[in-house]
Amino acid sequence: MKWLENPEKLREILFELVACPSFSGSEKELDMAKKVYSIVSEIPYFRDNPGYLKLNEIENDKFNRCFVTALLKGKGDKTVVLLHHHDVVDVDDYGALKNDAFDPEKITKMLREADMPEEARKDMETGEWLFGRGVMDMKAGAALQIALLHDFSEIKDFEGNILLLSVPGEESNSEGMLAAVPFLNKLKDRYGLNYVAVVNSEPSGNRVVTGSIGKLLPVFYCFGKETHASRPFEGLSSSMLFSQVTALMDDNVELCDQAEGETSSPSTNLKVKDLKLRYNVTTPQVTAGYFNVFSMQRPADEILDILKKIACRAFENTLKIKQENARKFAELSGGEPPQVPWKPNVYTYEQLYDVCRKTRGKAFEEHIKSYIERLTEEEKDEREFTIKLIDEVHSFCPDREPKIVIAFAPPYYPHIINKGITEKERYMLEVVDRLIEYGKKEFNVEMGVIKIYPGITDLSYCGLQDADNVMKHLKPNMPAIGHIYSLPVEEMGKLDLAVINVGPAGRDAHKFTERLHMPYFEKTAPFLLRFAVEELLKF
Repeated sequence: MKWLENPEKLREILFELVACPSFSGSEKELDMAKKVYSIVSEIPYFRDNPGYLKLNEIENDKFNRCFVTALLKGKGDKTVVLLHHHDVVDVDDYGALKNDAFDPEKITKMLREADMPEEARKDMETGEWLFGRGVMDMKAGAALQIALLHDFSEIKDFEGNILLLSVPGEESNSEGMLAAVPFLNKLKDRYGLNYVAVVNSEPSGNRVVTGSIGKLLPVFYCFGKETHASRPFEGLSSSMLFSQVTALMDDNVELCDQAEGETSSPSTNLKVKDLKLRYNVTTPQVTAGYFNVFSMQRPADEILDILKKIACRAFENTLKIKQENARKFAELSGGEPPQVPWKPNVYTYEQLYDVCRKTRGKAFEEHIKSYIERLTEEEKDEREFTIKLIDEVHSFCPDREPKIVIAFAPPYYPHIINKGITEKERYMLEVVDRLIEYGKKEFNVEMGVIKIYPGITDLSYCGLQDADNVMKHLKPNMPAIGHIYSLPVEEMGKLDLAVINVGPAGRDAHKFTERLHMPYFEKTAPFLLRFAVEELLKF
């Protein structure tokens, strides 16, 4: 029996996967990996070849998570990797219905009585949509890939190999994919595999995706001059400094990137806080926060240059505001306007560390090493780790004047686009053309192409198109790397794969109205996915 051509079997796999509440950043992700492992182990090929099915532990993972690999060997070395993530976001958005969010049939019935946006209500009334957490993001894609693996396993001596890769953590820091990258290279060497491409199955409907957007998380650490609240002009509030950073960073189209006729969203603030531990009437000495910045083709050094210019402008704006406020206060009080003595002062983390190392020497390096060991045990959030480490390094800085330090916090997602340069990239573009023609002919589906997927995906780690720049400019300014965050730069560069996304159709990821279009899932997506894999194996 072919699973891909059997809607009942596809539903069975989907419901079994959705039933596991595999919240990202939780122990439940391990349960999900075991569930994927269990379903795949039912395929006769893997009962006969158990060594090709692995539950791989992620080293030093705080939730003991695993990623699953299942290698189906045919003839030759050409290999297609089927990639999906098996974690989901939480269900708080379902409110009182959250306990039923993992029962698709039940939650679909219950939502009929709920207040929903008009578009979701219209879809509900067609009877063609299935609701529930994870049904479209992305356990439907996982179900399709597992079914495809089964069907290929029943083809005797098929040309090529298929490797299923099921990872946790995509909705958080992509810990699963980051751990899987070195493993993929080891597997490649062990079995003599020639990876042709990676096929992801995020919900994309009648759109073929050939690239994925990049993401950086720049941190701005603003150090001010503390003063008593009754004498504000004797100091410079770090919160005032950060406010000007926010004014320039939020919705900044200067940080929009463009490639292949597409444009990324502007930068936006994700977190801001001062580092005061308790209340007092002293102005905050340190305020820090981070911003989301997307990339499509812009290299890391150009982004860093823009950030430094923004920090300088923010500093200049702060000083102008401060001086103007001082003048107005003098008019009110009848005194002489206080002078604002500071000048714009911007460091990268790399520059800050070098200054401290050169002036404080071995004592500084030994202290920071010891501090990192303690911090690694105490702080599990990669962004908080970054801010705390910057703060500790800065405590050794001989320059105690107000300043802005720029660094990067995890996670980092490299942009990956098909430039048509390598032989594999060119062949992938040919396959896309064939897939579009096939969809039109067989299903009357007008398929479009998204050259850069606007949502973050694990496809970003299937290559590194900016490796030298990342090593030179990004890595030295990302304090968490090598301590609480792993970025296998060299291993990513070794993969250097063409990528494609072919998946089901769905709407409203990360919302309580998340839903899957069942006719497309059962009758169209399976065949498009199979066609794409068959064509890629002809490389």
